[in-house]
Amino acid sequence: MTKILLIDDEPFFARMTAAMLAPADVSVARNGAEGLRMIQGQSFDLVVTDLLMPEKDGIETILELRKRNATLPVLAISGGGTIGHRGDLLRMAQELGATATLSKPFTREELIAAVSLCLEEAKRRAG
Repeated sequence: MTKILLIDDEPFFARMTAAMLAPADVSVARNGAEGLRMIQGQSFDLVVTDLLMPEKDGIETILELRKRNATLPVLAISGGGTIGHRGDLLRMAQELGATATLSKPFTREELIAAVSLCLEEAKRRAG
């Protein structure tokens, strides 16, 4: 079973996204700092992270993940917000190491397609 770490500070959105990812084994973190702590003690096949969060945002989280594990696939998601334009944040996330990006709101089909792309890319890199 695929193990996914979902990092999102919006409880409703996190629950909805976790449900969309079923039947994967999804663990949820409320921010990047909590997510990075969870990664220390567990193994995940994929990290899905929001970009705009308190304490440690998605960009900082991606940078830290890349220092720790250059091959772990990361899907960056964002609904925009007050800091820049959503496309700019998603483009920055990809340039800094996200495997793929997805704009909120998204459908289950779009999410599953992005997750599949990330997991296939990880398999390709592994050889």
